[in-house]
Amino acid sequence: MKPLYRFQLKSLSFEERAKDLVSHLTREEKIGMVTSRLDDVPRLGIRKTNFGVEIARGLVQRDNKRETTILPQPWGMAAMFDDALMEKLGDMAGDEVRISNQMEESPSSLVLFGPTVDMERDPRWGRNEEAYGEDPCLTGKMTVAYTKGLAGKDPKYLKSAPLLKHFYANNYENERQTTSANITPRLKHEYYLKAFEPAIREGGAVGLMTAYNRINGIEALNNPDVSEICKKKWGMIFAVSDGGDFAQNVSAHRTWANHAESIAGVLGVGADMMLDSRDIVDPAVREALNRGYLSEENLDKALTAMLQIRFMLGDFDPEENPYAHMDPSLLACSKHKQLAVRAAEESMILLENRGLLPLKDDGKCKLAVLGPLANKNYTCWYCGYAPHQISVTEGLREKLGENRVLMDECFDHIILKSRRTGKYVRTGENGELIADSPIERAEVFECCDWGFGSWTLRSLRTRKYVTEGGGLKKAPDGIKTNNTSAISIHPGMNCVSEEAFGWFVKELIKARNENGVLYLKSWQDRDIIADDSGHIVSASTPGDGLEKQFETEVLSSGKDRASKLAGEADYVIVCAGNHPLINAREEHDRPDICLPLKQSALLDAACHANENTLLYLITGYPFAIEKERRIAKAVLCSTHLGPGLGRVATNTIFGDNNPAGRTPTTWYRSVRDLPAMNDYDIMKNRTTYLYFDGDPLYPFGYGQSYTEFDYSNAETEKKVYKEDEKISASVTVENIGPCNGDEVVQLYVVPPKSVYPRPRKMLKAFQRVFVKKGQSVCVNLSFRASDLAFWCTDTECFVVEDGDYILQIGASSEDIRCKVTVHVIGTEITGRDAQKRRSAIDVDDYREVQFLTDRKDAKPYLEARDFRSFAVYKGLDLKGCDAFEALISSPAGHADLILADNNTGEMIGICRSAGTGSLTQFSPVYCKICPQDGLFDLRICFTVQTSLKFFRFYLNKSIIVS
Repeated sequence: MKPLYRFQLKSLSFEERAKDLVSHLTREEKIGMVTSRLDDVPRLGIRKTNFGVEIARGLVQRDNKRETTILPQPWGMAAMFDDALMEKLGDMAGDEVRISNQMEESPSSLVLFGPTVDMERDPRWGRNEEAYGEDPCLTGKMTVAYTKGLAGKDPKYLKSAPLLKHFYANNYENERQTTSANITPRLKHEYYLKAFEPAIREGGAVGLMTAYNRINGIEALNNPDVSEICKKKWGMIFAVSDGGDFAQNVSAHRTWANHAESIAGVLGVGADMMLDSRDIVDPAVREALNRGYLSEENLDKALTAMLQIRFMLGDFDPEENPYAHMDPSLLACSKHKQLAVRAAEESMILLENRGLLPLKDDGKCKLAVLGPLANKNYTCWYCGYAPHQISVTEGLREKLGENRVLMDECFDHIILKSRRTGKYVRTGENGELIADSPIERAEVFECCDWGFGSWTLRSLRTRKYVTEGGGLKKAPDGIKTNNTSAISIHPGMNCVSEEAFGWFVKELIKARNENGVLYLKSWQDRDIIADDSGHIVSASTPGDGLEKQFETEVLSSGKDRASKLAGEADYVIVCAGNHPLINAREEHDRPDICLPLKQSALLDAACHANENTLLYLITGYPFAIEKERRIAKAVLCSTHLGPGLGRVATNTIFGDNNPAGRTPTTWYRSVRDLPAMNDYDIMKNRTTYLYFDGDPLYPFGYGQSYTEFDYSNAETEKKVYKEDEKISASVTVENIGPCNGDEVVQLYVVPPKSVYPRPRKMLKAFQRVFVKKGQSVCVNLSFRASDLAFWCTDTECFVVEDGDYILQIGASSEDIRCKVTVHVIGTEITGRDAQKRRSAIDVDDYREVQFLTDRKDAKPYLEARDFRSFAVYKGLDLKGCDAFEALISSPAGHADLILADNNTGEMIGICRSAGTGSLTQFSPVYCKICPQDGLFDLRICFTVQTSLKFFRFYLNKSIIVS
């Protein structure tokens, strides 16, 4: 049949077809295509669909109770250091996406939200579990592999369309809707963008999701880097906002007066699609077009990008699409589950082992499995559905039998007494809590303390959790009163919930003990009180009345029970870690990195009773376990692994799986090693293994094995390389230990000393290899010499500096076994050009400043808070200069810039000027300086609130052109 429209010609490129299709849409049809819920247009053959399904741990179809294959949390998959397996996992997950998409009932989208490639610069970040570590090389290689698998191998059509999350500098959950990240040009190009680029250029990612935060004052949603870098330079096609973020330009960031002006600032610049409701977006687009804020051209750009993705997915070519008819029996099949188990096994990290592991089963040994994660395999928000999640206890009992595995979650068993009523809390027949009971009828609760005052209370009798109202899913819309509806002013606290789970975890109780008096708050920080009738409700009440005050009595101490069971067993396994929906998760960062005090005390009790104690951390982030690792005889770590957690843990503990996982992030000894949570500058703060000068608890890339490996014969193909060549190295790895095992061979590069601050070392290649006992393998590692480039702010491009580079090969970033030095012929850099107009945010150190962007010219600037503020610029070549000029703005009457030597404090000049009456009305200022020979580290000190956009030094006066 002859095509009716040009876009139906399969000989055209997908972009050409998408552009033609857009040309046939009416304005109203276009307006309805800016959100993720897309209506059909029958006259053009456009089917109804939606964009977006989560893919972090495989396909998520939890709401439909559709079983899919569940992978370990991404932080665990990063620990595999196995990009070959990562591609197989992506291929498997892509198959399941296609199969689910074929189903008539609730078909899955083919557009994927993920993987998450945010750089994990701080272990307190609430979403640490979702990403791939702190290193852009590791993250890049793992996500290239995963997205390749997800996209499929067909040269024309996509199996699925991965969108990387969240672009970019997105590591601060507590204020993510309003915060702005200070990002220098070097941090942007060398670190934060480096994580995103590989999966787009080399992998299968076709787009990205923008972040909630602002970057240098510009909302990530309408960040021009999306179009200017990701699309124009990397070849990316499409971008989508994060959920509900478009509305936040007005409601949270407050940078736009209304949605119509906001959408005009987004389309054609940042995201192409808004994950907001159509009743917000459609009127905004319509008004923006009618008022001339938004051009039809920019709207068409966004729709073309969206439709190009649909063409690539084969939406318009069902007969040619090779993925249109996948075998439905593959969904959550045994082969897929075995692959997930392999990933879980490869992700296990052995942190400590003083002769305890692997355990030997003599047929009669008895184990005590203790702790809050002993008998529950918790799921996170981005986890799919499985009918059963195997706990550590279940896994061990499958192997050893029930009688040989003792178990106690070691929660304190408590009763609560209201100071207002003087009575104890019981549960009514409908689960309501009432403080009107004698002690004999008091409800006994298991008190699980997850640290930092975060509790859950579960009835020992009914096994139900206390929740506000009836739980998120069970809460009524309103209460009928005299045949009318009414809202619940003071929701009751009821013991009716099956589990602590949900976007809003209503089972979370925030507890604070002051001098024996217990104060409780609900998940939304409402006081938990005893009302006039004695019912326990949540309410917002002033003061410190008796209604807020409770007392606890511990009927059975979890710590005491742990000590008793530990004494009865041959071996003890303390299962500690995190509940993935409490303390640290999306929208919530951790306040500290220490192990919860209750868990630490539990381990202490177990170790005192039995020296053969293993600490098994099931966690989505690192802990500072300085004391705990010394008292436990072994420490094993994994993320939340999925349904097979209990079996994988058992296989590892008993040696059927030899652990070789590696830490994808630095484990710090204390939160004191870290800056403020909203400070993204890893260079200035000397954080991540790239810059950290301290002694980490566990370095990046660390992990032990049940066997030992020897490294020898490290060499490179040659000693001198050009920057367009590939550097290849080889090393012999021999298994000199008692059993077969995997080794993760890592290659780091130490750059030459430079006037530009450079990392201590940088991961550039790695390979996971299997080596039989007594045998050796030759491992080849290679990378491009151009990968050694850094962002030169003088030339505003990547530059490979000429010099000697030390290749370090070893088992972790600090366990280096071999070194080889090569010379790379590159650009010689003697200093930073002080006569070049320098952006004020091209800064090496600073205090009390924020980076913002002038919306009149899109240029960034530095805003100093007051006299406590300073900015440091290192390695400036001031030879021949005797004057200074800058572009500043200040609302003060006068503003001085004090120019000083950052090393000695000696002043070289003071730039005095009148204020401009504004923070963004920039004006040039000048001053003479004391001439300096050689390289100079400049400190600019501010006297009042001042904005600084550019500066430079010069010999003959010339004005900066703004």
